[in-house]
Amino acid sequence: MVYEYHCRECGIYFDADFPIGKAPKEVSCPECSKPGVRAYRSCNFVLNGGGWPSKSARFNAEMTKRNEQAGERMRRNRKPPVRTVAHDFGGGDVREVT
Repeated sequence: MVYEYHCRECGIYFDADFPIGKAPKEVSCPECSKPGVRAYRSCNFVLNGGGWPSKSARFNAEMTKRNEQAGERMRRNRKPPVRTVAHDFGGGDVREVT
């Protein structure tokens, strides 16, 4: 994986390749050989659209309300469990009745 580093001495940004999770905090600069620190930049990846969570309080409140309504509908429409009972009609003949 390619990681980005910044040399405070030269002011340049440079890349270094390390296995995932093995990148050190400092790497020597290819220009001046001084230690360059790992650079963390914000990415331009943004999730938009109706299917992604939002930081909007109004959106979160609406989704909470919808989830509660769906749960209530499920509780109202729940059918009682079916009981199976075995009866002995004499002579060891056992039948299941639902």
